[in-house]
Amino acid sequence: MAVLKKQHDPIGRAVHEFFHGITGETILVRTDIAEDEELAPSYFFRTFDQMPLQEQEALKRCKGKILDIGAGAGAHSVWLKGMGLEVVSIDISPLSCETMRLRGLDSVICCDIYTLTEQKFDTILLLMNGAGVAQTLPGLPVLLFHLKRLLNPGGRILADSSDLLYLFTDENGESWIDIASNTYYGEMTYQLSYKSTKGKKFPWLFVDPDTFIENAEKCGFVVTDKMMGLHFDYLVELTLAKD
Repeated sequence: MAVLKKQHDPIGRAVHEFFHGITGETILVRTDIAEDEELAPSYFFRTFDQMPLQEQEALKRCKGKILDIGAGAGAHSVWLKGMGLEVVSIDISPLSCETMRLRGLDSVICCDIYTLTEQKFDTILLLMNGAGVAQTLPGLPVLLFHLKRLLNPGGRILADSSDLLYLFTDENGESWIDIASNTYYGEMTYQLSYKSTKGKKFPWLFVDPDTFIENAEKCGFVVTDKMMGLHFDYLVELTLAKD
């Protein structure tokens, strides 16, 4: 995903305004398979105690030099820095990156993850349904192979996602997914808006844990842990397989 232009950066505008005390508006979230939702900008500023248990666990497992992908307003990065850890925060939203710098984060890069090639990390975070950065199921191994090149020996990836099968399951437990479709059921199209700022449509991936693990193992990772959440969500920890 390319770096956003400010006129198409609704989340960036929302968090930047919230940081400066402008509140009362929400981010409108539209998708092609679910009803519209509203997201409060304050969610991007939640404290450690306000985070889901999987996120808390992921942060507690961070070691060494950390890469926080899709860092948003820096909720994870701020906590990690407060714990004395070295963290590099990246996001494609210029206003989100500006907000992170205003919050005291000094290693913020506004870039697409695929343009980051020169640094190495001990921990890579993909949180807040971070596996969606892959955008599509075929994009998942592409993402994992790229992140593999960014890991130091002994490093780990901590990623979360959700299984959207429940959206296609009725009260009797019957699913109606078209198995002949060329599109994976967890591939969605999003469009966000905040006040007059409307983002462009973009693809996002939600992947079931078995499919995630299968792809990770094909890319040379070992799944060292899987932690299920309360609503079809989960966290996985990946390390590099030994040759």
